[in-house]
Amino acid sequence: MSANVRSIEAIRDFRATVQKFAEEVEGALEAVQIELQRAFDWIEHDRPHYWQLQTRRGFDLVAQTRVALSTCQMRKVAGRQPSCIEEKQACAAAKRRLEHCQQQIERVKHWNVKIHHDANEFRGRMGTFQRSLGQELPKLIALLTRTIDVLERYADVLPSDGENTAPRERKPATPLDSSDVAES
Repeated sequence: MSANVRSIEAIRDFRATVQKFAEEVEGALEAVQIELQRAFDWIEHDRPHYWQLQTRRGFDLVAQTRVALSTCQMRKVAGRQPSCIEEKQACAAAKRRLEHCQQQIERVKHWNVKIHHDANEFRGRMGTFQRSLGQELPKLIALLTRTIDVLERYADVLPSDGENTAPRERKPATPLDSSDVAES
């Protein structure tokens, strides 16, 4: 196996980029977990509370419009009973609003179950991805580090950190064999 390496620095840069990628992925996965928790809080606590409150208000509004309609129907104007159209429309609108609020409570329950199911499925896939990253990225970084070390020894180059300024004695380079590549 042979390689035409023109820049060890490019490999160092690639290793640094892989390390930065690993950190960014970890941060992104944490951000996804936080957003998922926010969605749970919203669907489990905020929405049920909101629609229960709206349902109570809806019952109150239906009661108020029924009282207004009954009051209107008991009145007589010039010996005639008024049509009470506005009161009937208000009562019908209040009933529709109450039904809508009750439907929303059921929808929230449905979506609560669905979001938990989908989140569990997502967490399973994300866990597999995290395990893969946790195992493969360190292997890749280690392979790149070994590659840099072997190439530096081969080219008799000083390490990039500059900690050793004395010339190194030439050591035989250990070539990368197929087992180094297979480990990654």
